Amino acid sequence: MEPPGTEFIVGAIQDPQFGKTLMFGLGGIFVEALRDVTFRLAPVTFEQALSMVNGIRSVRILNGYRGLPPIDRNAIADILCATSRLITENNVSELDFNPLIAHEHGAVVVDARLVLSDQSEIKTTTSYPASSLTSFFKAKSVAVIGASETPGKIGHEILRSISQYDYHGKVYPINPGSKTVLGLKCYPSITDVPEKIDLAVLTTPPKFVPMIAEQCGLKGVKALVIVSGGFKEAGNEDIENDTVSIARKFGIRIIGPNCIGVFDGHSRLDTFFQSHERMLRPNGGRVAFITQSGTFGATILEWAAEQGVGISKFVSYGNRCDVDEGELLDFFGQDDETSTIGIYAEGLGDGRKLCDAARKIASRKPIVILKAGKTELGSKAAKSHTGWLAGSYEIAKAAFEQAGMITSENVTQLFDAIHALTSQPLPTGSNVAMVTNGAGPCVMAADQLVRNKMGIAKLSSSTVAELTSILPSYSLLSETTVDLTGSATSHDYESALNILARDPAVSIMMPFFVFQDTLLDEGIVDVLYRVKELRKPMICCAAGGAYTRSMSRRIEALGIPVYETAERAVDAGHALITQASISGAISVG
Repeated sequence: MEPPGTEFIVGAIQDPQFGKTLMFGLGGIFVEALRDVTFRLAPVTFEQALSMVNGIRSVRILNGYRGLPPIDRNAIADILCATSRLITENNVSELDFNPLIAHEHGAVVVDARLVLSDQSEIKTTTSYPASSLTSFFKAKSVAVIGASETPGKIGHEILRSISQYDYHGKVYPINPGSKTVLGLKCYPSITDVPEKIDLAVLTTPPKFVPMIAEQCGLKGVKALVIVSGGFKEAGNEDIENDTVSIARKFGIRIIGPNCIGVFDGHSRLDTFFQSHERMLRPNGGRVAFITQSGTFGATILEWAAEQGVGISKFVSYGNRCDVDEGELLDFFGQDDETSTIGIYAEGLGDGRKLCDAARKIASRKPIVILKAGKTELGSKAAKSHTGWLAGSYEIAKAAFEQAGMITSENVTQLFDAIHALTSQPLPTGSNVAMVTNGAGPCVMAADQLVRNKMGIAKLSSSTVAELTSILPSYSLLSETTVDLTGSATSHDYESALNILARDPAVSIMMPFFVFQDTLLDEGIVDVLYRVKELRKPMICCAAGGAYTRSMSRRIEALGIPVYETAERAVDAGHALITQASISGAISVG
């Protein structure tokens, strides 16, 4: 009955983590074969619906092909908006419109499948103000329950981390079998401590934790870090639930269990059982980091310490029995010490809650997230096309980006983005100017620029003329690169970078260094210090051995990031451009 056209699919599911989710993609008989789909959380705006249409890999089909006219994208976006309203206003568990046939003027759904749910999406949760998390970072007194006299035991190392370094609050070891630990008076129970306790850190076996939580409540403690493992992840869900119930009764907040806890870069409150001899702690700074994995957290902290990235606050939250990612994001959004936020997540307690929190702050505080578990399908035996196509990571990634978060594909990319965002101003466009004394890495960078939909700055004729007149005759200017060649000196770099910084077409300056070339003198560090004052985003790339690494560290000490590969440098630049788009500073198609 409907004239032939191009077939698409519109779908919706009730995702367990993100709630009502809308899907669009190439439809008809090729749905499962091609899996060319995009997702957004409902409700969606018309602009978001249009971005779904333009986001499929087969987007060129919409422009018309083999003599066929272009497809009416606005008509498809209207259908997506109507579908969004349908699933938002009703208890829809599954929906497939397949196919939706689109033409040059209009689009129509010709086959539909709709499954209603008897259950509403209402979730009942206990609500706390963001200020309820303050004691985890600014506690004036800390009790370590399970403190040990034996070096190497978790209770010993945590007490040592808190009491023997830079934290200046009061510390109280709790252990009924000891009189003193690390020179501090030890108490049999937290209720025996005569002073007020703000934060308690628990290292005891799980079976004792509910009782201890009760004691903490009677003592007036408002925050618990449960480092101990052996709870839900080991099949002891009842113990974990009992602990949460007791905490709720007293208004206690919990981080953990099964975690390494918290670190504040400014107050120096440190609950880690990793000794200072084994794990570096970064200086205080502007980056807050949330991680479900203590292992990745330790890695990020040491990278930050080595590369001069200051940390405001760090949380390893483990099982997430109480405080979750959304609450932490909300807290960091209001935290004056934090300007950039990093997240490593495996599972999510409440994905919609996380995205709602991110949406409020992402335009003013960059949020970079890495979600592990990318290959696990959200529905393995789905009854609908949409459910089968909706892998958990595909929905999560779309939801994160819709909320204004910057997504990363691996932990290196996560840290690289944080490093750039915390040290560089945001660009005013998406074009890069490359300067080098060895062109090889620039070729790799150009490939990565294309993959990231970035561009090479088209220099003005006056900029080209100035470069030509000032740079040595051995320099080479191409459409993509200012190649100073292996004869380059620090003076040559300074001349080139100063000229490029004044050209409005240049959004990001990207110097590449071959420090193995003897003619490139160590004055390049002073050059970059002066160029930095021009406030143009700058990302460097240098790879090599001991000497190159030492030069890179000197440059990074200036607050300028240096990456070892061209791909990493370009990806870091892409994070800057993405955040500039999120903040509204630029428009990126």
